[in-house]
Amino acid sequence: MNKVGNKSGGFSIVELILSITVGVLFITSLTQITNNYVSLGQKSRNVILSNSYVEGKVEALRNIGYNGLGVGATDLSSELPAQLPTPRSATMTVTSPSSGLKQADISVTYNDKGKAQTYSYTTYIGELSVVQ
Repeated sequence: MNKVGNKSGGFSIVELILSITVGVLFITSLTQITNNYVSLGQKSRNVILSNSYVEGKVEALRNIGYNGLGVGATDLSSELPAQLPTPRSATMTVTSPSSGLKQADISVTYNDKGKAQTYSYTTYIGELSVVQ
């Protein structure tokens, strides 16, 4: 004798709630990963912009040379890339720590999601050659 049971072809409420919960957790995790990825991308872009600007500035200082470099502080804010978040500022201070050597300290500051981010760079330019 064959018994035929009463089976329905659908899902139970518990199975539906469980699958919806798993789906929501998956989408929430995916959203968080995407947001972190975008944030890290923006931070990386800002650091690259800052480094590129300073590399160009150091190259310009090398072209000026030891004798053309005056000791003192200079505001470089107007030269910064427009893509850096505002407020942004940059300064360069040239000193002469010893005879025949000048030190250029460049500081770049910009806004990183409400927090000031500052990077400082130093290069040395000698009478005969450039030292980094």
